[in-house]
Amino acid sequence: MLTILRRGNKQTSRIVVIAVLVFLWLDLALGQAATHTIKRGETLSVIAKKHGLSALALAAHNGITNPNEVKIGQKLTIPAKTETVNYTIRKGDTLSTIANKYKTTAAAIAKANGIKNPNSIKPGQKLKITIGTAKKTAKPSSTTIASSTLKEINRPRIRRYRWKHIVVHHSADSNNSIRGMEHYHRRVRRMENGLAYHFVIGNGVNTTNGKIYVGDRWKRQLQGGHIGSAALNEIAIGICLVGNFEKTLPTAKQKASLKALVSRLRSRTGIPYNLIYTHRQYHQHKKLKSTICPGRRFSLRNILST
Repeated sequence: MLTILRRGNKQTSRIVVIAVLVFLWLDLALGQAATHTIKRGETLSVIAKKHGLSALALAAHNGITNPNEVKIGQKLTIPAKTETVNYTIRKGDTLSTIANKYKTTAAAIAKANGIKNPNSIKPGQKLKITIGTAKKTAKPSSTTIASSTLKEINRPRIRRYRWKHIVVHHSADSNNSIRGMEHYHRRVRRMENGLAYHFVIGNGVNTTNGKIYVGDRWKRQLQGGHIGSAALNEIAIGICLVGNFEKTLPTAKQKASLKALVSRLRSRTGIPYNLIYTHRQYHQHKKLKSTICPGRRFSLRNILST
């Protein structure tokens, strides 16, 4: 190559050299996976978001079975433009929920695996899923609540001074679903009114990321089941964010939805800012049994003040 360049004219040589350099750059940029060393305070979710991936996809690429158990100094490889992972269908999975986890579409998974009827998949069935960089999405609005959800929040008639506090929890499990939480509270904990919270905010795993689920206790203006005191459950609105914030951070959409929901509830109930607590703070304030909920990595004040 060098001999040819010397013999050619200067302009041709420059063009060839530039073409070679561009080709090599593209080969490095598109064909090879980058690496990342985990730093203090980082989670798979945070790292994955930087690279336009889901935490689940990044975990699968690196052979990590539990996304919550990563260590400082651990080296990760970041998938190139596209990457294929193997997935075994579990009970309750649909192509849509699997697609959401890996930031792809149900149609793409169906096509790649020769599935003609997306409703015919079975537990134990093996899938090949192509993952890649996701398109950047706009930052969620801190003031917008879906109109249908807003109607559910605004519909109940509230007695004056009915609610005096707002208490924020985590579910302690990133894989929680609304159906699963309802079953646990109603069938296992034997709560007559089911789901203990008035509101749940999804995290994007088995619940829609940032979606505000309005519970039956709010719709019917019933006491909560989220505080270790029947008397306090009568006056405290319970909000639960799906996730374990001892290990991970809430998503950006969860934080935006929490801020918007608190603002709306304050407007409806007149609850002052200083009477909004985390579960841990509330139990400390009321001298109840100590709890770590909603986790050391959750900062209510930072969320509400940004």
